[in-house]
Amino acid sequence: MRLSSLYMYQRQMDNMSSSLGKFSDISARLAANQMLLKPSDDPAGASQAVIYQNALAKIEQYETARQYAQDALGQQDNVLNAIASLVTKNLSEKIVAGGNGAYSDEDRVALAEELEGIRNTLLDLANSRNSNGRYIFAGYNTGSQPFTEEGVYVGGSSPMVQRVADSTEMQVSNTGKDVFLSGTEHDLFKALNSAIAALNQPTGDDESREALQATLDQTTIAIKKSIDNLGKLQAGVGTSLQQLETLGISADTHKIDIVSSLEDTLGTGLDNLSTLVTQAKMSEFALNASFMVFQSMQQISLFNMLK
Repeated sequence: MRLSSLYMYQRQMDNMSSSLGKFSDISARLAANQMLLKPSDDPAGASQAVIYQNALAKIEQYETARQYAQDALGQQDNVLNAIASLVTKNLSEKIVAGGNGAYSDEDRVALAEELEGIRNTLLDLANSRNSNGRYIFAGYNTGSQPFTEEGVYVGGSSPMVQRVADSTEMQVSNTGKDVFLSGTEHDLFKALNSAIAALNQPTGDDESREALQATLDQTTIAIKKSIDNLGKLQAGVGTSLQQLETLGISADTHKIDIVSSLEDTLGTGLDNLSTLVTQAKMSEFALNASFMVFQSMQQISLFNMLK
């Protein structure tokens, strides 16, 4: 009788401890809203969850890269549009007007001043900065002004390239050299400087007038080449922006699939939550029952049980 009573007492203590452990375990899972809390719960599932989590981290890394690329290309697109508009609508007309035989030297000097204003505006655009204060057309040398006051390009030699997906690298900038054909025979700033200098010179004889016209003709060719070049650059930027959008849509779909798989592996879905709530209620009931039995046994003293 004595051994039997002690055994029952110990057995009830074990039951109560087990019920408390189960209740604590289920409560922890309910608080975390997931079935799998530690690797020992499901070693294979825990390993797979790590794979899914790493995949999500990579997706988010590329999301950040694509956002950077989109911002860079968007800002560049705005500046290229402004440059193209200025070159196409304003510059061409002024150069053509410079060859007007009815213009006096004073008229040409006034025109040269207008061209200089346009040139300075173009130079400001060439030295544009992004929202972080970095130069847009400086290649990788984004901390240094790419164009001198004379319009000479001193920026980086290579455009910036960004990896925006597992197997996709994308050019996210153009150098000022590429935009203004710097250092080539169609260098826009060099052509404008020559035209401005020529218009400021008097044309008192046929030779000087022919020299002026030759300079203006070369400037016109440089402007046409620049317009064609700007069109190609703008098209390239537009294509890259479309590609980023496509990559983003694909990544979003892939992310949804991985998140769903991770939720299934960890047991974080609504079905699992419902199961955890039910288990929590059942374990709470079992725990309360164990406490009640234990309290009842405590009310019977060991001395009375052994009399």
